Amino acid sequence: SLESETQLLEVRSFGEGRAVLNGKLIDNWDGVLPRSLFFYLVDKGMTTRNEIFDTFWPTLSTREATNVFHVTKRKISEVLGIDLTTYWSGFYRISPDIQLSYDVISFTKMVQDSAVSDDVEESSALLDSALTLYRGLFLHNMDMAWALQRREELNMDYSDALSNLAQIREQQGKIHDALGLYLRAAVSGRHREDLATNIMQIYRKLDMHADAIAVFEQLTDNMQAHLSLKPGIPLQELAQTIKH
Repeated sequence: SLESETQLLEVRSFGEGRAVLNGKLIDNWDGVLPRSLFFYLVDKGMTTRNEIFDTFWPTLSTREATNVFHVTKRKISEVLGIDLTTYWSGFYRISPDIQLSYDVISFTKMVQDSAVSDDVEESSALLDSALTLYRGLFLHNMDMAWALQRREELNMDYSDALSNLAQIREQQGKIHDALGLYLRAAVSGRHREDLATNIMQIYRKLDMHADAIAVFEQLTDNMQAHLSLKPGIPLQELAQTIKH
């Protein structure tokens, strides 16, 4: 029957990265390269040969890259016991025999769905669920350029999700919950003036003026060090108002 042929592949890329096929943890990757290529192909979902070569073997000739690619792809198949991808009309994509459960896709979809939902309760529940999936930076021990770029993008999405949920909590009058979420968002978004503004305003409402000013000074230092910029006039004026 077809059902027995469907393989359930669960991939978690937030944190160290792990893959479970039909309930069995894949832990012997036979090298760094097969593991890296596996996570890349899962994360892309669909990609061309040229993209793969540019990402993994930019300095090799096409012929050499083709060889290494096929050897590596074969290793992934041996490790899994099934073919991960199929090649169809110019694209490598995840095999139709695989039912993929991927935390990054679920996270991204929930964040997007929450943004377009008109229902505050639904939006809030989606953001809560998304945030529980984010169990650390994307493949935090992988230092390839594609992984660093994805890590950065997803960390910004995480910061946005925290901030969006904080805004909902603030509107609901749950000011301490909102503050906690804004502070978590600010860890990922260190140069974000909007987050600093929201945090400072809450501290001000709570009569925690020294904490508000500390947030402003921290942001000023971060922006100066990394961007050679100062916070905008509105934020400077807010800090002045709180000081006096």
